[in-house]
Amino acid sequence: MNEIDILKVKEWLANLPGGSLADDYLKGWQQFASTELPVITVFGSYDTGKSSLIRRLLVDDDVPVPDWLTISARHETFGVNSVEFAGALLRDTPGLAVGADDVRGKLNTELAREAISTTDIAIVTVTPQLATGEYEFLRQIVENGWTPENLWFVISRFDEAGVDPDGDLDGYRQLAARKTSELVNSLKLSSAYPVHVVSQDFAQMAGGARDVEADTWDDSREWDGMDGFGAAIKNVTSGDVASLRASTEQRYWRHAVLLTVDELEDQLAACEPLLVQADIASARREQWKRSLDDVDHDARADLRGTLGQAVRLAVAGGEHNSANVAKDLQSALTDWFRKHERELDRLLQDVVRTDERQRQEPSWKNLEELTALAVDINEVPEVRIETLAPYVSKFGPLLIEGLREFERSQAGGSLKKSQARAVAAKAVDNVGTFGKGLALASELLPLAVEIVEAIDGLRAQQAVAVQERRALNSQTDKLAEEVSALALDSWAEILAKTRNEIDQTAAQAALSDTLHDSVEKLRAAIAEVVGILNL
Repeated sequence: MNEIDILKVKEWLANLPGGSLADDYLKGWQQFASTELPVITVFGSYDTGKSSLIRRLLVDDDVPVPDWLTISARHETFGVNSVEFAGALLRDTPGLAVGADDVRGKLNTELAREAISTTDIAIVTVTPQLATGEYEFLRQIVENGWTPENLWFVISRFDEAGVDPDGDLDGYRQLAARKTSELVNSLKLSSAYPVHVVSQDFAQMAGGARDVEADTWDDSREWDGMDGFGAAIKNVTSGDVASLRASTEQRYWRHAVLLTVDELEDQLAACEPLLVQADIASARREQWKRSLDDVDHDARADLRGTLGQAVRLAVAGGEHNSANVAKDLQSALTDWFRKHERELDRLLQDVVRTDERQRQEPSWKNLEELTALAVDINEVPEVRIETLAPYVSKFGPLLIEGLREFERSQAGGSLKKSQARAVAAKAVDNVGTFGKGLALASELLPLAVEIVEAIDGLRAQQAVAVQERRALNSQTDKLAEEVSALALDSWAEILAKTRNEIDQTAAQAALSDTLHDSVEKLRAAIAEVVGILNL
């Protein structure tokens, strides 16, 4: 295994996207390094004989068995405990329960994993049936920087393997050799890895008792493998402990990198589908806004022609009743509005249909949750840790902090709209009601009076000069523009509301930049690992 530059590891951890982990890992290492004795941790699934193995070592060396040591076939060890033995700190761990669904099994497994991350030697115990459910986990251990000096194996309780050593000692030893070979081959170990085959409590002579004498096992001592196993541990304490601790430090920081990069990769895997959806939302929002601009452009151009024609018809017809003029203008405006309202309806219906299709995507649901979270983490003074924890675990602190910054920069802006998911659908029903706002009789009537006055002036001056007629036409155009301005005020409100509905439906698009930034930083941090671990 290549040696790593620990200083580079610390720098990488200090500059992680989402916040430094360097201090946390440094604190963990310093706490472990303060233990001067070499630390030896017994590790394995429950009911593989870890506690009975430790009891036998202690009893044979005349060390009192501590109260916490419990020998049982059940989950009886719930914490990491240690006892001094032969100049080393011997640690017992809860039994592994790989794949367990219950809280106790998960907690025990996590405690055991943490214990071997800070140990000078790990002793893995297996039964004569060898590794089964924990096989993949043991393979990962072997591949993550452990060497024959700091990773040992014990095939425990071998008197239960199927051959009685009292009646067939040669057969017992042949079976031990075969099981050792099977273990080495299954885990792809080199022959240098120590494998001890032991029967620490032959025929359950001591059972679950704590107060036992060493002579209890005198009949099996010659062949049960415990004397050789105990001697191997004592050789550690009389050997090069400094070199062993240096190897542990290398493995500790390598494990820190591998554990962290696994978390970063999980966060990246969670963010990438969200980024795709945010980009889709962003593209659709821009497409819808361009369509809305086209509708607006066409409506404005059409309005000028519609009103110009209506005013000129009134003038040409010599209408002298201002109420009738106002009614004609209202009719022209209503026809104009209904024509372009249909275009807005079609656009909003497309927005709603697309929104409903996207909502079927699992990653879209995650993006909605994240969008809502961006609001919550800034609206609430202190969001409870249990509320944020699932999101931090899934998406990582980098993205969560990015959401905080984004929402702060918006000053409580557009993302809040995303929480009202029925608004876009409701907008389709409401667009038509805006047309009622174009019932502008009160506003149109004063303008109609001006138009009638202009008509009366024209009738009183049948022989006006051409230039005066041109002036009248100019005044007529001005009146049409004023009517148009009134209509466009109402139209602008409708457009603003439509644009708002588009923004609400595509609110997740606003996270696109934050997600891009998070993904790029995560990828960069992961890419650095190749150089750090000398891969």
